[in-house]
Amino acid sequence: MQQAGSVRMEEAPARIADATGPMGAGPLRAMAWEMVTLAFARQARETPDRTAVRRGDVLLTYAGLDAAANRLARQLMAQGVRRGDRVALLLPRDVDAVVAILGVLRAGAAYVPVDMAYPEARIHFIVRDCGCRVAITTSAGLSRLPAGVASLALDAQAQAIAETPGDALPAASGPDDAIYVIYTSGSTGQPKGAAVTHRSFANLLQWYIRTLGLNGGDSTLLVSALGFDLTQKNIYAPLLTGGTLYLPDFDVFDPEAIVATVEKRSITFLNCTPSTFLPLVEGAAAGRMERLASLRWVVLGGEPIPIRRLLPWLDHPACQGQILNSYGPTECTDICAAWAMGAANWEDPAPLGRPVDNVFLAVLDEARQPVGPGVEGELWIGGMGVGLGYLGRPELNAERFMTLRLPGHEGRMYRTGDRVSWRADGALDFFGRLDHQTKIRGHRVELGEIEAALCAHADIREACVAVRDGAAEPRLLAWLVMREGAAMPPEAGLRRYLGEKLPEHMIPVAFDALPALPLSPNGKIDRQALPDIAAPAPEPSPPARGGETADSEDMENLVLGVWRDVLGQAPASPEQNFFDAGGTSVGLARVQAAIRARLGRDLAVVELFAHPTVASLARLLRQTQDAPARRRNGAPAVGLRQAEALRRMALVRGGGR
Repeated sequence: MQQAGSVRMEEAPARIADATGPMGAGPLRAMAWEMVTLAFARQARETPDRTAVRRGDVLLTYAGLDAAANRLARQLMAQGVRRGDRVALLLPRDVDAVVAILGVLRAGAAYVPVDMAYPEARIHFIVRDCGCRVAITTSAGLSRLPAGVASLALDAQAQAIAETPGDALPAASGPDDAIYVIYTSGSTGQPKGAAVTHRSFANLLQWYIRTLGLNGGDSTLLVSALGFDLTQKNIYAPLLTGGTLYLPDFDVFDPEAIVATVEKRSITFLNCTPSTFLPLVEGAAAGRMERLASLRWVVLGGEPIPIRRLLPWLDHPACQGQILNSYGPTECTDICAAWAMGAANWEDPAPLGRPVDNVFLAVLDEARQPVGPGVEGELWIGGMGVGLGYLGRPELNAERFMTLRLPGHEGRMYRTGDRVSWRADGALDFFGRLDHQTKIRGHRVELGEIEAALCAHADIREACVAVRDGAAEPRLLAWLVMREGAAMPPEAGLRRYLGEKLPEHMIPVAFDALPALPLSPNGKIDRQALPDIAAPAPEPSPPARGGETADSEDMENLVLGVWRDVLGQAPASPEQNFFDAGGTSVGLARVQAAIRARLGRDLAVVELFAHPTVASLARLLRQTQDAPARRRNGAPAVGLRQAEALRRMALVRGGGR
C-alpha cells in the first residue's frame, strides 16, 4: 500500500471483526502525528500529476489542488483569518468546495460547512452562532448570508485568487485546535455546533485508511452533503493515499446516476446512510448489480442497517464488496465503533461493533458504574475521539462532557444517550435512545427542536413530535393543540412554514390536531398514547379529460398504488404534490424503482420532480408509453439553475435531497 505522508498506515488492512482488545478499549496504536494538510502536501509531492478531485469534466491534480489551497489560504489571511478562527462554507458540492476546505486549514482556521439547501433562517443562525471570521460562498450565495458578515465569493474573486502565490505554507494550527465544526439538531430549538480537533481527526483517518486498506488505486464517490459529519473523512482519506475523490455531477438524489458514476469511474468505495444505498440495489434495473461490481467497501452509518434488504447485493456473484457498519456521534469524531460484514458473516440486526483505535467505550448504569456483558446501560465515549464540545454552550457541555474515573480509563468522556449492551465477543448491541433524539436518513433530529418551531406558529399552543415506523423509513408525525378559536392550518401550509425554519429531513410527514396531549401519571407527555394519524382518504378521480381513455384511469390507479406503497398512505387527491403528501427524494427514488419494475419504464428523477402529482405522472407515462424504453448511461444533464430550483422545490414541499 502506498504510504500517505504522516498518516503511516500498516501494509496489511485489518478486519474490524478481528480487532481485539480489552473490553471497552480500542487497540492502542502509536500515532505518527502530523497535520492532515501537511500529509496531503507530502502526497502532492509524491504524486503531483495524479487526479486528486474531479466533478464531471472539472478536475484538479494533486499539485493543482495543493497550489489552489495555498492561494486561497493567503487570500483568507489577507482578510484577517488567523489560527483558531472559524470560516463558514456556504458552497455547492464541487471542486471549489474541496479547495476551500484545504485553504481554510492552511490558514490555520477551522471550517464550518453550511448546507446550501438549508432555509435562510437556519443559515443565518449558524453563520452568526459560529462567530466566523469570513464566510466563503459564491456570488449567488451572498444574498443568503446575514448582513454584516465578511465574505469571499470564489467566482467573483477568481482572478485575484489565481494571481496569489501558490507555494507551500507552514502548518498554522496545532493538534488540539479545531479542524471543523458541524452543526447538529438541538433540543432547545436551535442547532448546536460540535467542534472536533486535528488530533482526533488524524486518529480517525489513520484507523479508517488502515482498516479499509485504502490506497492509490481507490476511487471514492462522495454522495453525502458537505455538512454531514460522515462526509469529512471521505474528503481526506483518498487525498492522503493517492486515490481520486469524485464528486457527483448531478444535484438531486438519483440512484441510477450514482450507479452510472460507479460504473464509469470504477468506484471502489462508498460511504453513506443505508437509506441512500438501498435504492441503488432494491428494485434495480436488469444488470445493475454488475454495474456495481467495482465496489469493494460500502461503509454505512447514521441509522440501523436493514441487512436482509441488502442480501440480494451481497449474495450476487458480481459483488466482491464488504459492508462496514460504522457508529459514532458528531461530538466524538464521527466513528467510535465499527463492524465488518460480508455475504458469509452478516448479522441482523448488525451490531455497532468494537471500538476503533485509541477510543474507550464504557457501558454505565444510572450510578455511572460499568455493567457486564448482556446488561443494558448508557454508552459513554472516551479517548482520542472526544471533541472540544459545543460552541458557546457551557451548560450543555457540563451536562454531556464529564471527567470520569473508570477501570482502564480516567479522563473526559461524552455521554451519548444511547442504550447499548456488551456482547460476549466485545461488540456492542444497540437498543435505542434514553431521550427524544432520533435519526432520520442518518441526520440527528432532536424532536424538541421541531416542537419548538411548531409552537412558534401563531395558531399552535402545544406540539408533540414522535417517530413511527413507515413503509421504507421512519416517519416523523406531529400532534398539535391549537390556540382557542384557531383551526389547524392545511398540512401543505404547515410544511411550508417549517421549511422556512428547519432542514427538510426535520419536517413531519403528517399532522393531527388534538384537544389536549395525553399525559402520563407524572404529568409528562405520554408519547406512546398518541393516537395513530389516519391517512387521508383519496378523493375520487376527476372525470376523464378530453382524448383520454379507460387506460387513463388504469394508469392513474397504478401510480396511485405506487404512491401508497412508498408513502404508507394514499394522497389526498390525484392533484396533491408528492412532497405535500410527505414524500422525500429518497421516496421519489423508490417511485422510480417501482415504475421500472411494474412498467419497465426508466424515468429520470428530474422527470419525476417535474411531474410530482399522480395525475401529471400518469399523463407523462401515457404520453410516452409508445416510446422505446431508455437506459441512461450517465447522469441527467441538469444545469446549476435547474438544480437549485429542484432543491428549493423539494425544500418548500417538504421533500429531500
